[in-house]
Amino acid sequence: MTNLNNLLSRALLALALLAGATAAQANPIYHVAVDTSAASGDGYLQIDFLPFLTSDVLTATISGLDGAFTGTPDLVNVVQSGGAYTFKSDAFSEFFQSIVLGGQFGFDVTFGGTPLDGGSTSLTVDLLNAAGDYLAYPAASISLVAGLPPAVATDAAFATVNPVPEPADWMLVAAGLVLLAWTQRRRLR
Repeated sequence: MTNLNNLLSRALLALALLAGATAAQANPIYHVAVDTSAASGDGYLQIDFLPFLTSDVLTATISGLDGAFTGTPDLVNVVQSGGAYTFKSDAFSEFFQSIVLGGQFGFDVTFGGTPLDGGSTSLTVDLLNAAGDYLAYPAASISLVAGLPPAVATDAAFATVNPVPEPADWMLVAAGLVLLAWTQRRRLR
């Protein structure tokens, strides 16, 4: 009976790991945080999504914009739906927004696919002052290339980019802990 219980508990653990592994293959969500506390006055936040030597049409969706934005954004080949902005890589796509420098800005970004034809695409975040001069070019960038993990680069003085744990990740951890506790409890009996 003990061997059967061990087999069942290991099978449950393997299934939980398999379910988590398939969820982990989805496109990750990144949180981009921009700190403009070293600057003051009016400025601009510019977000571009550009293809490089690829004909694959990819998307980037930003949501949860937070910070001292002023006016309305200037959108070029970007579709706004509710609080989300979707960029497509088949043409120059740009989000350009006036901001008040001196505070924190942030948003989440997720990508729809990676290039499959050997090219790449990149989301860049730039900061400009009121005169249109770059304070950070780029403050942050996320590049997608076929077969490689996303490449993240930041100007440490202005920005950070971190992956956001998905609910499936938390469920995988919780399932693993429950199964470990159950297995330990069975062993103590």
